[in-house]
Amino acid sequence: MSLEGVQDIRAVVWALDGVLNRAKPGAWVPLVARELGIDAAAMERAVFRRDPAALLEGREDVLDRLQDWLEAAGAEADAEDVLELWFPAAHDPDPELGRLLDALAEAGLVQVILTNSDSRRARWIEAEWGGRVDAVMASSAMGAVVPSAAAFEAVEKALSLPPAQILLIDASPAIVEAAEKRGWLGWDYTPGGARALALALMPLMV
Repeated sequence: MSLEGVQDIRAVVWALDGVLNRAKPGAWVPLVARELGIDAAAMERAVFRRDPAALLEGREDVLDRLQDWLEAAGAEADAEDVLELWFPAAHDPDPELGRLLDALAEAGLVQVILTNSDSRRARWIEAEWGGRVDAVMASSAMGAVVPSAAAFEAVEKALSLPPAQILLIDASPAIVEAAEKRGWLGWDYTPGGARALALALMPLMV
């Protein structure tokens, strides 16, 4: 499968969850419940589904929300205990895409991870992935959630590139469509699609 215009690409922007990271949303909840003896499903609903934009835009600290819920629930655990379980459990890198990421780096392509993440998880992602990409750009640091125009503009400014030279790889068709409307190239990634993506990006590696 080809990708029209790929020869003009100078930077590849990767989504993390659903692409580089295969972990299913909420995969960490049963582990937290089992290890800490709390109703982690109720905690997840109360902490993350109430005004999620405040977390993702960096206006609130997830640690404060977690601690408030734990204290109200009478739990013995603290918020740091939750984070120590949550972040690794929500981390399942796709090895095939990892090899493609490394091959693109060897070919000299600029690569960025673009993620809607609160500030705590964003720092964890930076520690895990920062050595393999040129930058990790999180919504909490930008103050803008993907696919807003402000988020895309922040990436363009950071890369000093026009939209037509940026490729977004994302598992959300709506986000890919928004990027394409802005002038980026987009690839709507589906699980198991590493080979098709690699073939489409081959012109960048030769």
